[in-house]
Amino acid sequence: MLHVFPSLWGKNNAYLACILNDDKIIAIAMNKAQVRSDLKQNTRELLQSISDFPEAHFNSRPTEGQWTAGQVAEHLIKVETSTIKLFVGSTEPSNRNPGLKITNIKERLLDFNSKMKAFGPIIPDDSPKEKTAVLDRLQDLRQRLTGMIEIEDLTVLVNGFEHPLFGTLTRLEWIYFNIYHSRRHNRQIKNLWRTLSKKT
Repeated sequence: MLHVFPSLWGKNNAYLACILNDDKIIAIAMNKAQVRSDLKQNTRELLQSISDFPEAHFNSRPTEGQWTAGQVAEHLIKVETSTIKLFVGSTEPSNRNPGLKITNIKERLLDFNSKMKAFGPIIPDDSPKEKTAVLDRLQDLRQRLTGMIEIEDLTVLVNGFEHPLFGTLTRLEWIYFNIYHSRRHNRQIKNLWRTLSKKT
């Protein structure tokens, strides 16, 4: 039987949740500083890949039907803009480990053999994208999200949207969704340039 005790934010913003399972107590410690560090590292990698992508080919399609690098970046902007809105929307206390779904999120999003399809408002349009504007927008979104790590309770459940793959997520899980989602698309951006560079 699984019992989840209320989460605690202790000294130095360290998150501690204790799970009692078969008379064994498993302590899961996650420090806000580590969450910030993970997000910042991911941000650097993403922005570097976009910055390195040649401006002349930022809106080029490797094959018909594929997104351009600019469209991939716009998709990320749409997803992360929505995340910011969810963070300041309706929430409720969670009675489970707030990082419970992170492993599943990572495994699903970093399974590059699995195809996923965007839907609705997070699909990019066909207009040309300006690389500098894209970089500025992503930098701004990540700075805002990093700031929210400091001031928001990451353990609460976000009620505004139920993810079609992962269900209702905590703020902590949404942060790691963004990290692994952008890592997936960062790989896509790099592969786009490998394909395009062979044609130039």
